[in-house]
Amino acid sequence: MERNSKKALELMNEYKPVSWEMIPDIGLYMDQVITLITRIYEPLYGSASEGYLSPSMINNYVKAKLIPRPLGKKYNREQIALLLMIVSLKQVSTMEDIRVMLSAAEQLGVQALYTRFCDRQRQVLDALITDQDNQNSALPPAMNFAIVSSGYRAGCEAMLKLEGKE
Repeated sequence: MERNSKKALELMNEYKPVSWEMIPDIGLYMDQVITLITRIYEPLYGSASEGYLSPSMINNYVKAKLIPRPLGKKYNREQIALLLMIVSLKQVSTMEDIRVMLSAAEQLGVQALYTRFCDRQRQVLDALITDQDNQNSALPPAMNFAIVSSGYRAGCEAMLKLEGKE
């Protein structure tokens, strides 16, 4: 089991958030967007067969106004950045919670929000990978990470409740 957890951490370490500048600034068709995002997140979430992004999901995000409508069936850098954040956040949050979180783009702009998102995502993953408490926990590795995730999720819920009251 220890060897499996080291392998999982190695795979997580292969993930590198894509900087704003590395997101294509030419319009991409939906299938190209799905391929790009799948390749980016494969070290974290597995292959496209896992089903974390599909054409119908993207259409639903457009209908729900989480991302703007594509122009001429092509998605721009801002839309791709929003999709990258949505794919990651939906692993632990509802669409309504994601809407609240992405509303920060109205003040910061999508580029600034995405850059901060990537910086924080990398920090968290680095901490999980290098944290000796995670390496030496008496619990099974998956349970240990689930507990960490649960704690962060509780923090997220508390912050969303406060934001909803403002």
